[in-house]
Amino acid sequence: MSKQVTLTLPEPVYQRAQQVAASTHRDVHEVLSEALAQTFRPFPVDENRELMLREVAAFKTLHPQLVQQYLGKYVAIYQGQVVDHDRDPVALLKRINQKYPDKVVLRRKVEKDPDPVLRFRSPRFVQ
Repeated sequence: MSKQVTLTLPEPVYQRAQQVAASTHRDVHEVLSEALAQTFRPFPVDENRELMLREVAAFKTLHPQLVQQYLGKYVAIYQGQVVDHDRDPVALLKRINQKYPDKVVLRRKVEKDPDPVLRFRSPRFVQ
């Protein structure tokens, strides 16, 4: 689907578009459309986003049981199940990378609140 739009361009922008159009044997409107399309490309989304969102949903569903068993520890969730846990996040990561290479595995610390509020202090510069 296309929309027709009328806009006013600064003369140097239009001249540059004309030069590109002439050198590539295309119409000016094609060059400008392509330039705009490249400028407004959609934000890249990781191909594994949906898988990770499922693991996050599983974490939230399992959270009441996780608090009872693993409070203060890190858990690894794969395909909706806890597959490993550890107090040391680095040790957990190493085991997960060995057991599940190239798989989407959620690793998260179990805290009382499944979605803790993060507060970031802003630096202030005093003259």
